[in-house]
Amino acid sequence: MALSRSFPAVLAWRIALLAAFIAGAAWFAVQRDGNWVLPFFLLVVAAVIAAFSLFRYVNDTNRRLARFFESVRYSDFAIRFSSGKEKGDSFAEVNRQFNEVLEAFRQTRAEKEANLLFLNTIVQHLSTGLLAFDAQMNVLVSNNAAFQLLGVYRLHHLNDLPERHKSLIQFVQNLTTKGKILYQPEAGRQLSVQGVSINLQGRAVRLLTIQNIHPELQRKEVDAWRNLTRVLRHEIMNSVTPIVSLVETAQDIVQHDLPKNPASSDLAEALDVVAVRSRGLVNFVEAYRNYTSIPQPKLADISAKNLLDRVVQLAIAEHKDLKIKIEAFVQPEDLQLWGDAGQLEMVLLNLVKNAREAMGGSSSGSSTNEQPTTNSQQRITLRAGADSKGRAFIEVEDNGPGIPPELLEEIFIPFFTTKPTGTGVGLSISRQIMQSHGGDIRVSSAVGGGARFVLEF
Repeated sequence: MALSRSFPAVLAWRIALLAAFIAGAAWFAVQRDGNWVLPFFLLVVAAVIAAFSLFRYVNDTNRRLARFFESVRYSDFAIRFSSGKEKGDSFAEVNRQFNEVLEAFRQTRAEKEANLLFLNTIVQHLSTGLLAFDAQMNVLVSNNAAFQLLGVYRLHHLNDLPERHKSLIQFVQNLTTKGKILYQPEAGRQLSVQGVSINLQGRAVRLLTIQNIHPELQRKEVDAWRNLTRVLRHEIMNSVTPIVSLVETAQDIVQHDLPKNPASSDLAEALDVVAVRSRGLVNFVEAYRNYTSIPQPKLADISAKNLLDRVVQLAIAEHKDLKIKIEAFVQPEDLQLWGDAGQLEMVLLNLVKNAREAMGGSSSGSSTNEQPTTNSQQRITLRAGADSKGRAFIEVEDNGPGIPPELLEEIFIPFFTTKPTGTGVGLSISRQIMQSHGGDIRVSSAVGGGARFVLEF
């Protein structure tokens, strides 16, 4: 049975059959007895069919090789070769090897696709923006972080960037080897862009990394102010404390040991002034202790609704004699925040207090640059929600006189204030607290249109 399926045996009987057909046709052609034409014609046809079948049988291996190389060329690894056992063990082994090679190609391609998917997932989840351009400035590679940092929804070509990114466009066009650029496309966003031009398989590719260093610059600025404040407080306290002690001693001497006369009275009055101003300076310096010693937040899940309700209750209790409507909205109502409830409450109360003072509701006087609003219904609104990416935020908005544009960035600088009795650390501390929560605080305002502070988590 195995012999009848072997390639030599099948080839031998096919050749023998073809020879028999040819011999029969030749015999009838030579004899030409009777009706020889029909048998001769049938034998010729049979010989042709046998020859064609023999050719296909012998050429089958070549066809299989051609199919194999064609599948490799076009990456069509789904093809399978039959066992071919009817032609013998050698053909079966060849077909098995073909299938194993194609399976190896399939596995290699699957691993390559998995690695590309893995790398693409990593690129998309990086907080650093990545962009790659070809020689025609078409975008080859991009990630979501790049779109967020540039403030665009999609990017297919370098020239699709808005006008505010003109510095970046010029940087990419002039990039030849390596380079770095810092530019500010808008307030609150300072972009650091590093670029390199490489040759990838004969193609010129410009690769960019983009980072927003504005939060880091803010943290460095705050750290510098804190260090400066700590040094100044230490030096001032070291100098003022002995003065206060000596003044108190001198007051005792004047009061108990010196005779009562106009000179001693003048001296007592002078010492009283020095004592009052010294204690005032001590209290002033102590007021900045909080700025240099903000504790780390104790993070936990917080109900946004409970937090805002608590802030509204405290604000109303503190300002119940003022005709200012304070209201809160939370959407969705089960919104959860991840933060320190005490610190966030302090931030929100400070913003509400600032809004109230901006609308002329402070008994200690309003800002020198602010006038009481003339709106019949003064309002402070707190809103909590989540953006399209699921990031929580809290807004504090008022309908007061607003903030002049030139002061929008300065109000967060430590010790900057426009209030006669202000210390200038409230908003700076609020920003520190939000940054320690991994977020930030930003402000928008139009003169006469109120102010809007947003806590971003």
